[in-house]
Amino acid sequence: MSEKLNSRITRKTIGGTVYVVESMVSDTARETVYDKLKRLVLTGAKSRKNISDSSDLYPKNYSTSSK
Repeated sequence: MSEKLNSRITRKTIGGTVYVVESMVSDTARETVYDKLKRLVLTGAKSRKNISDSSDLYPKNYSTSSK
């Protein structure tokens, strides 16, 4: 039951699709969300060339919208 006290459900409608996200807070986390995202972005920036090369694998006009 205590896990549900640390959770939050967010619903967002984008283009006719409803996205439901459940997020939970960890009592044992060693870094904040800000610190984690900053670390992930900086790590990704260091390997920018790898990301750029792999982006060619995906269609340029990929879209999930109904338009």
